[in-house]
Amino acid sequence: MSKWLKNNALPMGWVKISLRDILTLEYGKSLIALDRENGFYKVWGSNGIVGTHNNFLVEGPVIIVGRKGSVGTVNYSAENCWPIDTTYYINSIKSLSPQFVFYLLQHLNLPGLDKSTTIPGLNRESVYSQNILLPPLNEQYRIVEKIEELFSEIENVETNIYDIKQRLDFYWQTILHYAFCGHLSQEWQVGEIVNNNSESFNSIYEIPPTWKWVELDTYANFIGAGSTPKGGRSIYIHSGIPFIRSQNVLHYSLNLDDVVYITDEINEKMSRTQTQINDVLLNITGASIGRCTYIPDSLEQANVNQHVCIIRTKPNLLYKYLSLYLNSPAIQHLIKKWSSGATREALTISQIKSIPLPMCSLEEQEFIVSELESQHTILEHIKKTLEKKIDQIQMLKQSVLNKAFTGRLVSQNSNDESAFELLKKIKAERLEFAESKPKEKKVKKNKEKMERTKSVLELLKEAQKPVPAKELWQQSKHWESIDDFYAELKSISDSLEQIKSKTEILLSLKK
Repeated sequence: MSKWLKNNALPMGWVKISLRDILTLEYGKSLIALDRENGFYKVWGSNGIVGTHNNFLVEGPVIIVGRKGSVGTVNYSAENCWPIDTTYYINSIKSLSPQFVFYLLQHLNLPGLDKSTTIPGLNRESVYSQNILLPPLNEQYRIVEKIEELFSEIENVETNIYDIKQRLDFYWQTILHYAFCGHLSQEWQVGEIVNNNSESFNSIYEIPPTWKWVELDTYANFIGAGSTPKGGRSIYIHSGIPFIRSQNVLHYSLNLDDVVYITDEINEKMSRTQTQINDVLLNITGASIGRCTYIPDSLEQANVNQHVCIIRTKPNLLYKYLSLYLNSPAIQHLIKKWSSGATREALTISQIKSIPLPMCSLEEQEFIVSELESQHTILEHIKKTLEKKIDQIQMLKQSVLNKAFTGRLVSQNSNDESAFELLKKIKAERLEFAESKPKEKKVKKNKEKMERTKSVLELLKEAQKPVPAKELWQQSKHWESIDDFYAELKSISDSLEQIKSKTEILLSLKK
């Protein structure tokens, strides 16, 4: 509760209660992607809309709260919809303004209630125990109207800032493109014309006649993917050898804020994937595929996991030149094209070796890198300034909500019916709702839960025929984590048989 409340009486007509006095969090219902039929009704997951269906689970308006995954995320649907089983939903009390409850839950910072150490989860009791101030119903409507008025103005500013950030990203991509077409370094392009006979690369873009197209492998001493030691996350320690994962590799920057560590002993066993200063790192699987940076001089020792590829350049190819080039639009598009698959985005080592590379002299590479890094520094400074503005906007939103839910955003009206009377109506409604609610079939629920706790191997052993990879994921115990699903697939890869159809990949165990 805020300091203001400690030093002041309750606003007129308000009451202090806990959320359990007014709200019931209902469990969403499972609806896997394979069972959905495209329709009018939106399907809500813990972080937003995940699809549509031809039927709905609950009538709108509905408040959806993330239960698993994006814990505590609050969404609002004015229409009938289907909240899935990673969510809670609220729509049972009609004596409250649903928009008021929506903003109230946003203000309470529900993500901070997650106490789990493994899979993120939100406990209903933790939500119910939150103390709040409840205003009269008419004042709830006035509060919502004022919040939406102020948020509209704030979000217009926020939209403009995001638009500027997008323009900066577009500008950077444009600079990268022109740099590797030779437009930044035209003063260097005087001399003997190189015979550029790589016709297979001509479809990417034209380069100066003094440049030549080559395959990346020609100018690399080493190209290889990392690995993950046995034990997975259990082997991570608080200090030691930095173990770089795909989330650490950004576009031309290395983020070590959440880096994990491994022991010297494990690092020695993984000698092949030990990094060296100035190694280029390229993400080769998952949603972050294609992000590329390099090992700075300050990081003398590190290792990488299986989602990251190490590229060690020869002396006549600058590591920064290569890192910038791999982040350029044409190569990012090529990587996306090569890696698009039926099960998961992935780049092979042979594909990486064959990446077309526009080569120029070492002096021209140095000039290009210098020009690009100068521009990059300026753009990153502007971005950081904009990000601070965005943080300030979020603080301003929270300030508005804090005033709203402590009775300081709009004036009180003595003609409003007291919140004490409102509580009586809410209590009667909740009792009526509880009595009319159909009894849950616990046996069926428990059976469904058991089915969702089976491993991929167990499901394949039970299967009478090959199973689509997507269906296998949704039915396995890894249904909430695609990374864990692929980790198990990798561990049993020697036992798997894949059958490719036109639209999907089917999996079965080898006979």
